[in-house]
Amino acid sequence: MAEKLIIPTAKGSLDALFYKVQASTSAVIFVGGAGGGWNSPNQARMYPSMCVKLNQIGISGLHLKYRYGGDLEESTYDILETIKFLKNNGFQKAGIIGWSFGGAIVCQGAGKAEPGFVKAVATLATQSAGIEPIQGVKDCASLFIHGNADSCLPMRCSEYTFKLAPDPKKLMIVSDHHGFFSTAKECENAMIEWFSKYLV
Repeated sequence: MAEKLIIPTAKGSLDALFYKVQASTSAVIFVGGAGGGWNSPNQARMYPSMCVKLNQIGISGLHLKYRYGGDLEESTYDILETIKFLKNNGFQKAGIIGWSFGGAIVCQGAGKAEPGFVKAVATLATQSAGIEPIQGVKDCASLFIHGNADSCLPMRCSEYTFKLAPDPKKLMIVSDHHGFFSTAKECENAMIEWFSKYLV
C-alpha cells in the first residue's frame, strides 16, 4: 500500500505516493506526463501496478507529483530534490521511470543528479525536447520503450534519445499507441526485469 509523502524543498512541498519496503536500499521514482497529477500509462493503472511488483522483489516505489506539470525546469528541480530525499533517507541506488513529457524529466534527472546514485532509467513514449542530458549519464542503464502506432509523439523521439544515450541501453518498440493499453503487461514486465538487473 502507498503512503502519502510530503517532501519539503526550498521551492515548496512535493507530493508523492511512497510504496516503501522496510529495509530497502533501492527505489524507483515514477513521473507522469505534462498534465501532472497522478497520471500514468494504461489509464493510470501502470504505475501502481509496477510499484506493487517492485515491492515484491525488495525495491521501493515513489510516484512523484510535479508542482508544475509541463514545466521542464521546475519538474527537473522536483526530480532532483526527490533523488536527494532518497539519498538522505538511506537509499543507496535509484531508478527513474517517466512517460511522455516525463521521459525528458528522467533524462534531466539522470544526467544532472550526483553521479553513481541513479543506476537505471526507463522512458515510455518520451518526447525528444529536453532529453539531451542523457548523453552525460555515467554508470546508468537506459531502457526506451515506444509504441509504433503513437500519434501523440512519434517513435523517432525514442530512437533519437536511444542514439544519444551511452551504453548500456536498450530500445524496445511495441505494437501500441501512446497510452500503452494493449501492451501494458509486456512493458511492465520488461521494466521490472530491467530494474531488478540494476537495482537488486
